[in-house]
Amino acid sequence: MSIPKIEKLDELLGQYIDSKKKILDTKISRLTAPGENYGSEMLRVDLVLKDGETDKEEDLSVVAKLIPISDFFRTMFHVQVTFKNEKEFYNTVVPTLQAFQRKQGATKVIECFPKFYGARSNLENNNGLVDDNAVLILENLKSKGYINVDRFRGFDLNTTKMLLRDIAQFHAVPLALKLNDPETFEKNVKAYLACFHPLPPVPPSDEGGAHLISHLENSENVRHLLPKLLASMKYFGKLATTFREPFATITHRDLWVNNIMIRFDGKKAVDSKIVDFQMYSYDSPATDLFFFLCTSVETSTLKAHFDDLIIYYHKIFVEILESLNIDTAPFSYDLFLDEIAASVGRELAHSIFMLTFIVHGKKGGPAAADDPSKPPKMEEVTIMPETTEKICWILEECERRNWLNF
Repeated sequence: MSIPKIEKLDELLGQYIDSKKKILDTKISRLTAPGENYGSEMLRVDLVLKDGETDKEEDLSVVAKLIPISDFFRTMFHVQVTFKNEKEFYNTVVPTLQAFQRKQGATKVIECFPKFYGARSNLENNNGLVDDNAVLILENLKSKGYINVDRFRGFDLNTTKMLLRDIAQFHAVPLALKLNDPETFEKNVKAYLACFHPLPPVPPSDEGGAHLISHLENSENVRHLLPKLLASMKYFGKLATTFREPFATITHRDLWVNNIMIRFDGKKAVDSKIVDFQMYSYDSPATDLFFFLCTSVETSTLKAHFDDLIIYYHKIFVEILESLNIDTAPFSYDLFLDEIAASVGRELAHSIFMLTFIVHGKKGGPAAADDPSKPPKMEEVTIMPETTEKICWILEECERRNWLNF
């Protein structure tokens, strides 16, 4: 498959590169294999810059994020809305959150995102229409030592706890802004949240849902819970239209292994970055937490530490709110457990479908993923034993916790 060309890259980067510097050389290669990122095409762009005054040369490595080649995934991810919202996440939302933290006296602001270099929707200034020339330019985290962990395994306990600190901050800072300065939140954050730009619902394919249910019918311990999974599928791909206040805040909506990059010092995870803000919206933070834990944490860690991880997330969440001068009485642990219980109906099928067909899906994507005219053939996916084990644990754990009352 040929590598897409990026037209007028120098103009796109012009406002972020010193005017004295010129681009001497550009090399473009694929950052990920085709099919590994369903909602976009990811390219690595290596630049050589030269300072016109000193003649000094320097290297700059960035990532170019393009809309999907596949018409199916362009429609599924509704790029006419999601691309523009992602552009404004970096351009407007992040600077707003950081400015708010500084105003509240924070010495360290939220920075669990890649550096933003620029974006455009098209080359023709065509009323914001997103076309084949749409591109988002971000720092190349891989060149800074960040990597994706093996999605078939997921995150271990220590890495998960580090990530929960960032996830809690990602939820708590905009929540504090909403409560402290609702006017700025409305203008600079809420205006770009997906649920206020309604997307067409994208339910799992009939073949995929039927294939999954048929497979799980062989698991005696969860057979009686399959009607609940079917009921949850009705919410798949649908955005919230009513909101649980006061908890509602920014949610990522796709917080899984491939959208989180980790920097290690030896075997110890020391930093992380969250990427891919195509579908961020307004919802309960519990939706992100449940989805992240179910899809992206190794099964053995979940089984041994599920309560501990929820408690740890909530502890950090409350500490951040307190640091931003927010009364935390309405955000108690018991009330947060209610948030999780209320979120499971919408997130159960989302998490299990994602785990089965994407997180544990074969590399390169399902059959026919490279055919723009056809959806992937979910019914041909082989569901691995370890996937079944995790799904069964999720269903049984939700039943044990009385989270299936929907």
